[in-house]
Amino acid sequence: MKTKKEKKGLTQGKAMHPFIPLLFMVILCTIISYFVIPGAYDRETVDGVTRVVADSYHAVERTPVSLFDMFRSIPEGLTATANMMFCIMLIAGVVEIYKYTNVVGALINSVLKASKRFNSLVIIAIVMIVFFIFGGILGWSEHIIPFVPIIISLAISLGYDALVGMAISGFACLIAFASAPFNMFTVGTSHTIAELPMFSGWELRLVSLFVICLLALVWTLLYARKIKNHPELSLVKDIDNSSLILPVDEEIAFTPARKLSTLVLLVSIVINIVGILQWGWSYTHMATSFLIGGVIVSLLNRVGLEKSIDLIVDGCKGAFVGAAIIGVARSVQWVMTEGGLIDPLVHGLSSLMQGTSTYISTIGMFLANFFINALIPSGSGQATAVMPIMVPLADMLGITRQTAVLAFQYGDGISNTFWFTNGTLLIYLGLAKVPLKKWYKFILPLHAMYFVVEFLFLFIAVQTNYGPF
Repeated sequence: MKTKKEKKGLTQGKAMHPFIPLLFMVILCTIISYFVIPGAYDRETVDGVTRVVADSYHAVERTPVSLFDMFRSIPEGLTATANMMFCIMLIAGVVEIYKYTNVVGALINSVLKASKRFNSLVIIAIVMIVFFIFGGILGWSEHIIPFVPIIISLAISLGYDALVGMAISGFACLIAFASAPFNMFTVGTSHTIAELPMFSGWELRLVSLFVICLLALVWTLLYARKIKNHPELSLVKDIDNSSLILPVDEEIAFTPARKLSTLVLLVSIVINIVGILQWGWSYTHMATSFLIGGVIVSLLNRVGLEKSIDLIVDGCKGAFVGAAIIGVARSVQWVMTEGGLIDPLVHGLSSLMQGTSTYISTIGMFLANFFINALIPSGSGQATAVMPIMVPLADMLGITRQTAVLAFQYGDGISNTFWFTNGTLLIYLGLAKVPLKKWYKFILPLHAMYFVVEFLFLFIAVQTNYGPF
């Protein structure tokens, strides 16, 4: 009989550390810099946007990366992305205040009490929509891990299985995160690299988010209704889930202070959206807005100054690895730039795709990112690593940069619920005791539908010259 600690170790041991593939790419790019046939494109700046000049590819001198510079790429990458990293860590610190004050916990507890008065399918639908908002609007992913066991317990108590509990919480958050129109980790990072206005083109992404979430909601509710009526059809019927039922802390009430705190959170979200779309806000402004909200929530819930600082520091510590991934991924870009690898790669890919339609080339970008995500599960890390290649490639192939970002977002995001190298997915499955093969049996038909939907939206993007450019 394995202890909880051993089980946790086994679950986490299946996931590759996110730094490993990035460091491997740094080493590989360093080696390739000694053998690549050097070449470069001319670039011109038009209206503040730097573009590759077509048919300007020419030979240049080889610039191999030395062993010293290979190691130097790490601090270079970290310092180049310091603003983004610290803003992400600060927002994660503010999230700790919301968790400590039980604002989200009280909201969930209210849903649990409401389950006694409403149809259970309505309850799980509402819960799933709440987690869609967490992932699709707030950009949360691993932040909701503390709440997943509660939702799994709720699902089992309502007569469903642990898979339903995981689907309406962890999966809902992951799938919404994948197509979020204001995702600062994927879209924000990509737009920064592509020199696009921050979160421009959000209208199409918002429609996409609605369709993708609606599919997930219907699929999950159909499965939930089936196993509610026929428990023997549950994919996890042979797994003992008695240990997953948690006692509900009814003392966590939705007090006036917590209601006001929820309002503060909603106002922070709205202000950030307006700031991004109307006032040209950057990561710094977003972090400032959330920080002000965190201070107000601390005051409303009478959290002392010292405790508030400790919470923010703890949140920053917890988010450090995720934020540092962005810096290490930028190291890959630095090595590729210093070693003269980007333009030869763009030239080779553009030559390979020459003659194909822009739509087929866009699908190629999507598929490339789908498989790259198996090696780089971090959305911001993958954006930092691949967008410096995809942007000039899109320019060469006559694809708008906004379409290239959408192809990246789909390829990276949706596959987060598929690849077994995604540590967050493995944590969710471990919390629900759902074996990976059972998860695939549940998710693969839905993934087939997602491919159709994504191909359709990419077609719309190509046909409409999805922009602004």
